[in-house]
Amino acid sequence: MASDIHNICLIDTQPLLLTAFQEAGYNTLHLKASPKPFFDLPAALDKHDFVPDLVFQNEHLSARSFVTGLETLDCPLLFWAIDPHLNAHWHSAYARLFDLTCSTQKGWIPKIRQRGASDVRWLPWYGQNAPRTDWNKREHRLTFVGRVTDQRPARKWMVDFLEKKTAAFNPRIEQNLGFGAMMQLYGNSKIIPNESISGEVNFRLFEAASCGCLVLSQDLGREQEELFEPGREFDTYAHIADLDEKLSLYLKNDRLTQIMGQAAYERIQKEHLPIHRAQRIVEYARDATRNRVTGADAAKWTTLTACAMWEAGVLKTSPSDLLQRLNKAPHDADIAAATLRIQAMTRSPQILADNIKTILGNALYTDSSDLNLAGSMAALKVNHWDGAKAFWYRHLKATNAADTNPPKDTKELLTLWAKDLKRRGDLVRAGFPFDPARHSPAAATECLLAILTDEPEDLPTLRLLDTILRPVAGLEQARVGFLSILTLHERKDWRLAFEIALANLKSYRLESGLEELHLAREIAMAQGQETDFNRVLKARDSSGLLPNLMGR
Repeated sequence: MASDIHNICLIDTQPLLLTAFQEAGYNTLHLKASPKPFFDLPAALDKHDFVPDLVFQNEHLSARSFVTGLETLDCPLLFWAIDPHLNAHWHSAYARLFDLTCSTQKGWIPKIRQRGASDVRWLPWYGQNAPRTDWNKREHRLTFVGRVTDQRPARKWMVDFLEKKTAAFNPRIEQNLGFGAMMQLYGNSKIIPNESISGEVNFRLFEAASCGCLVLSQDLGREQEELFEPGREFDTYAHIADLDEKLSLYLKNDRLTQIMGQAAYERIQKEHLPIHRAQRIVEYARDATRNRVTGADAAKWTTLTACAMWEAGVLKTSPSDLLQRLNKAPHDADIAAATLRIQAMTRSPQILADNIKTILGNALYTDSSDLNLAGSMAALKVNHWDGAKAFWYRHLKATNAADTNPPKDTKELLTLWAKDLKRRGDLVRAGFPFDPARHSPAAATECLLAILTDEPEDLPTLRLLDTILRPVAGLEQARVGFLSILTLHERKDWRLAFEIALANLKSYRLESGLEELHLAREIAMAQGQETDFNRVLKARDSSGLLPNLMGR
């Protein structure tokens, strides 16, 4: 679509990346869309008399805004999703307005594609050419910079562990440093432990490696290992016991720590500088085809993006504005589902009830799973039990699902939807601040959390919730709470004790985790199932450390 690129319009771009484009010889126009909720790009280009060969927008991580008028531009349009692990629920709609969407997280590309975006590619974050303090003059053997809040107790437990473990090595723990001060501190440090929100490859890995530090990061698998080589350029840990072991090694082996930090720095210089990302962005643009939606579809996906962002609380606009946009958009199943969700949040029960009646009475969009889910959840909001069931039966018919017993109450219906969403892979809306009082459930966990609002100790629901959350990285601390309730009621189930042990260990609670692990083994031995316990432990402990620790 673009054979020659000279003029690049950059929107909300980070200073280092902007400088990289300029130093590479491109003529750039940098526009700040944020904090405006809707940014008219054609008007801004006219104002600056700038005709771009490429438009590239960074996701802004505080005051979100999105660009309008994209369909009118005759050049490649690229969007960079910086936090898809928190925002894929609206990125997937916004991506439809661009020719190509980039994702910092390779593993989240399928979620961004979920609503039809055809070209989504990996573009990891980057480091910088930071000055390095002489290794022998670095004051802090270990440093961690990151916010510690009540919403993230696992990080508090990690920090408590680090302060105790490294007390003799002049550790530095900071929460509220500006970027420059943080990089200066990293340059005066040797080991940087890393912890992410939901198993994502985060900024800290690149920032600390840029300063020649040894990063000890959670084991995130292949994606992280494509960026840095484990055991040579950084190291990983499976849980707190593994981190404890690795720290004991590196705190006592300063030479090895230096060698690995130097290797990480060299990898940054070779592959992960802003100029490397600028080059890749231009390569992507030259290779892109025209995938953006146009006309009525552009109006539709602009509206759906606005609704998804407002529902998540990241867009400042009014519900009346959204409803007007929905009313003007070409009516289809997606617009109908979004309308139900927004109406359910505006506390207009009669309007919502009338809409439900219209959809059911006219048999509209009977084969849309999203519409049927939204309708069923909306009907529950207005105590329309027959309507809630009717949407469920429409879904069963449309998907040729096996017959199930009719749900006899709200809890059974929500459980059925949760199981169906689990089967479809819609486990959580990561980063979405779900509130059962305000939002309509749109993922398996949200259906179950709606049940637990009224019955917080419903054991079957808690069991199903834990099964769903088990493979989801970053939610181990939440699982500790659910599992604690279950184990109080089912003290003879060694598998539950085993699960809470691993959840504790992944939440940086070493003593609690090992205590629960010993308890799980004792229960298994009493039931003649020690062999099963050992087999499960071997399969689930990638570090291989836990059997030895239990023998102490």
